[in-house]
Amino acid sequence: TFMKTQSRKPLSSLTPQTHQFDFYNDSTGWYIDFPQFIEQGFGCKADLAMVSGADLMLDFIGQGQPRVSLNFSNTFLDDAKVILKLCSKNQWGGTYKTNLENIPHVWLCNVTKYLFNGAHPYSIYIR
Repeated sequence: TFMKTQSRKPLSSLTPQTHQFDFYNDSTGWYIDFPQFIEQGFGCKADLAMVSGADLMLDFIGQGQPRVSLNFSNTFLDDAKVILKLCSKNQWGGTYKTNLENIPHVWLCNVTKYLFNGAHPYSIYIR
């Protein structure tokens, strides 16, 4: 029998989600504090590194602090400090344009997809 498949938008674009995570800076750089990712066998500490602009964004938000706690959402947050808009993606991650003058782009790896139901959100609001 012939089955018709429907194409649909990724869930993360449609399902409003807000997450709260801590990020910490140690001698090797910034990381998301997400031990469950490692405990569940999805990767190692290096997979949780914040690089390619994400580290600079955390420097800006943290203002010298070694740990910051952030809320981030794929839906509008009226008091968002940073707004990210997806401009390209590949099998390794997504590149986002920011609203920060000194940090034009941020790259986020596929841990972002893990948090947002398997897709990079078109927009991420961070406070």
